[in-house]
Amino acid sequence: MLRKFEYSRKLVLRSIWLLVFLVCLGMAESRLNRQQCNNLLVKVDYEAGMRFINQSDIEKLMTDNGTEPVHGNRQKNIPLSTLEQRVRANKLVKDCQVYHDLDGNLVVEIEQEKPLARWINTSRAGEWRKSDGFYINDEGAFLPLSNRFSARVLMVAGSFFQDRKNLDDAKGRAVLKMINYLNEEPFWRAQVVQMNVAKDGNIDLYTALGDQRIEFGKAENIEPKLTKLRIFYEKVLATDWSRYSMISLKFHNQIVCE
Repeated sequence: MLRKFEYSRKLVLRSIWLLVFLVCLGMAESRLNRQQCNNLLVKVDYEAGMRFINQSDIEKLMTDNGTEPVHGNRQKNIPLSTLEQRVRANKLVKDCQVYHDLDGNLVVEIEQEKPLARWINTSRAGEWRKSDGFYINDEGAFLPLSNRFSARVLMVAGSFFQDRKNLDDAKGRAVLKMINYLNEEPFWRAQVVQMNVAKDGNIDLYTALGDQRIEFGKAENIEPKLTKLRIFYEKVLATDWSRYSMISLKFHNQIVCE
């Protein structure tokens, strides 16, 4: 009987504490809703090295170019989801979270896109046209270039990328897989400076050391081909990287050099 009484007493105390917590939580929420927005705090993930977006850009997006200011508004009147959607409309923003803190500030956390490659159109003579092009992210989406910041990523070229909106089909995913592989492997990230993809999907790589053109063929058997090439570098070209100007991996189980 005593045990039953103790159990009931503990249950009542827990219920009281839960009720007190809910009341306090409700009061705090009510207080926050009545509180005015004191300041706008923008937090951008610059640690990744990308600087596409700054605080001024975010303020313009959130306030619709200043026509809908947030300073001085009550927090309950600030549509957080609408503000997030406005910021995410910028294609160089990967994600955005907007929330109120306990000091009455409106906090905006920005995750920028981290492109893997950059395509810039070329003339018939092969010269870079700096006026147009796009970035490519890890999902194969095409992102606009920025006037403020230029990301140091793999350069890609070739007619394969023209008249496309992304790399979402089978051929595009194969090319994207190779772009990802070149970025993930430190050796190839440092060695390959440019990747050309022809309309039919055949790939040429251009290297930093040796200034070579590597005929890779289609984006197939990526790891075995590049593993074989690296062994060739270490055993044959270690003392003279410029011995050959062209290396072909297009043929099965063969490396052809010129």
